[in-house]
Amino acid sequence: MLTPIQLQAIRDVVATGSLRATAKRLGYTPSAVSQQITSVERTLGVALFERSPRSVRPTAAGAQLARRAARLLAELEAAEDETRSFATAERGRLHLGSFWSAGFRLVPEVLAAFLRDRPQVDVRYEEGDPQTVTPAVGDGRLDLAVVFEYGTVPHKWPADLAMTLILEEPLYVLVPMAHRLAGRRRIRIGDLSDERWICYREGTDAARSLFHICAEGGFRPEVLFRTNDYNLPYELVRKGLGVAMVPELAMIESPEVQAIRLADPSHVRRVFALHRAADPNPLLEQAIGMLRTAAAPIADGLARTDLPTAV
Repeated sequence: MLTPIQLQAIRDVVATGSLRATAKRLGYTPSAVSQQITSVERTLGVALFERSPRSVRPTAAGAQLARRAARLLAELEAAEDETRSFATAERGRLHLGSFWSAGFRLVPEVLAAFLRDRPQVDVRYEEGDPQTVTPAVGDGRLDLAVVFEYGTVPHKWPADLAMTLILEEPLYVLVPMAHRLAGRRRIRIGDLSDERWICYREGTDAARSLFHICAEGGFRPEVLFRTNDYNLPYELVRKGLGVAMVPELAMIESPEVQAIRLADPSHVRRVFALHRAADPNPLLEQAIGMLRTAAAPIADGLARTDLPTAV
């Protein structure tokens, strides 16, 4: 098997017509270059150069091999550059998964930045709740996932996955503008014990969180309507059919619905970026940084409005 050093020697001797010039270019002695060529001739059983005291001239076989060597070495150099570009995050793969509200509020910033600044990166996205995207990260189908955990419903995440906190978002109760509690900035969950509730599907973390929080307030919520559509609770609340609990990322503008923040600071939902701890992908750090940047205006807005308020 010909080696890159042998191919370089043959290519450059044909190009320069000189063992000495080739040796200087490659950083070897003329004798070492000659030995490389002689080794190839012996292995292939063909003379590659006509040698004289003053020059070396390629044979037909030598000229053909030099042309092929130039192409092969160019391919090797391209392969090196291409592979090195993975280390510098100019190429690579970023397959990202996320739950709906983070996919709506945070992920587009990341996807747009990668497609704009890293056009040679294979960027893909799929939506899914934490129970779906977490195993996909573990088995390599996804590189990074945005997941959540309610303060009252902690998860036991796989030990081989690394987690970075992106955002801690408060929980709000949605009430119609004509509601008896409308106008408050904070509310205790116990003030809602007699309400009808609109809730996400039974068995979801959001539903379990609602029941845990209400239990802390000393009551069990009367849930009349269940949906996993993030928009429908606003419409049901607007019609006066009940109240609902939503996290910050799921908030939408609705002039006929007021969102009142829960007074207990432990009633939050935490958003994490999750990836395999052993994954050396340099794109992960960039993507996590972009997610935190996208979340910063939300966190800053919460900080500005998080003032003591009578409830």
